[in-house]
Amino acid sequence: MGMTAAEKARSGTREWIFQRIANLAIVLYALVFVVSVISLDNMDYASWQGLFGAVWFKLYSSLTLILVCLNSILAGWQIGADYIKAEGVNKTYNLVVKAGSGIYLVAGLAIFWLV
Repeated sequence: MGMTAAEKARSGTREWIFQRIANLAIVLYALVFVVSVISLDNMDYASWQGLFGAVWFKLYSSLTLILVCLNSILAGWQIGADYIKAEGVNKTYNLVVKAGSGIYLVAGLAIFWLV
């Protein structure tokens, strides 16, 4: 079996480091989100709209969403490689994971920026 360029470029160390950085960014986002919600004066629609309408919050949320989606693709690939040995099923599984992550990303970005 030949290896593709993507498989040759894979590095377990780089993937592990990326996952740790992405997970740290997700935890930091959760902390910023909780502190922002707690610091709201009123828990009404206008306050929520003000929080989610701020450009800094949209950018930070978008970046975190991108990291979540990339992390889910990597995690899906790792799960598929460990537990799904049939090549056709593994490729289908990875395609579903990538499509799901892509849909999640597009929907999330649309919600952040268009709604």
